[in-house]
Amino acid sequence: MDSVINKKNIIATVVLLIVALVSIFGISKIASSVEFHKKTIKSLDDKKIIVMELTAATVGSATAIAAIPGDATLPLANQIMDLSGYLIIVIGVIFFEKILLTLTGYITFTFLIPIACLLYGIYIYVRKDSLRNLSLKLAMFGIIIFMIVPISVKISNLIEESYKATINQTIEEANELQNDVEDQEATSEEENGLWNKITSAVSNVVSSIGNAFSELIEKGKQLLSNFIDAIAVLLITTCVIPIAVLFFIVWIVKIIFDITIPVKKVKLNMPKFLNKAKDVEE
Repeated sequence: MDSVINKKNIIATVVLLIVALVSIFGISKIASSVEFHKKTIKSLDDKKIIVMELTAATVGSATAIAAIPGDATLPLANQIMDLSGYLIIVIGVIFFEKILLTLTGYITFTFLIPIACLLYGIYIYVRKDSLRNLSLKLAMFGIIIFMIVPISVKISNLIEESYKATINQTIEEANELQNDVEDQEATSEEENGLWNKITSAVSNVVSSIGNAFSELIEKGKQLLSNFIDAIAVLLITTCVIPIAVLFFIVWIVKIIFDITIPVKKVKLNMPKFLNKAKDVEE
C-alpha cells in the first residue's frame, strides 16, 4: 500500500515538475511576447488614436471659443479645456494596459505557476492544507491577472463600437466649430473695416456679428455636452470595465473552486465633469 502511494506521489511530483518547466521555458515566452497579444495591442493603439484626436479637439475647441468676444465664452472654454485632463488619464491607462499584457504573462508563467507547483509538490508529502490552498490561490491569481486585460479589451470594443460613430461626429463638430470661429473672426474684421467707411450700416453690422457669435456659443455648449458623453464612455470602457472584469472573474473562481481570493474594496468616485454641462447652461 505504501509503495503504491509512493509511486503516485512520485508521478504527481514529476507531473508538477514538467508543468513548472513547460510554464517557465515554453508558455512564459509565448504569453509575454508582443506577437501573441498583437490583436489586443492593435485595439489599444486604435483607441489611443481616437483619444488623442479627441484631446486635440477639446484643446482646439477651447482655444477657439475663448477667442469669441463676450463674458460667457471664457468659462465655457475653461470647462472644455478641463476635460482634456480626463483624456490624459485614459491615455495613461491605455499605456498601462499595454505594459500589463506582456508583464502579466511573464509573471504568471515564470513565477506564480512554478511556485504554485512547488507548493503543491510539498503538500503531497507533508499534507498541510494551507500549502495546497496557497498553491491553488497563486495559480488562480496568476491566471486571473493574465486574463483581465484581454477580456476587458474585448468587452470594451463591443461597447465602443456602438459609440464610435458618435465620438467621431463629436471630433468633426469640434473641427467645424474651430473653422466657423476663424471664418467669423475674418468676417467681423471685414465688416468692421466696412463700418469705418459706411457709418449708416453700424447697427446691421453689430447685429449680424452678435448673432453669429451667439450661434457659435450655443454650438460650443452643445459640443461640451458631446465631449462629456464621449469621455464618459472612454472612462467606463478603459478604467471601469477592467475592474468589473476582475471582480467578475474572482466571483466565478470562488463559485467554481470554492476559493476565497481576498480583494480590497475599491471606491469609485465619478468624475466631477459630469455636472459641468448643466452648470454652463445655467
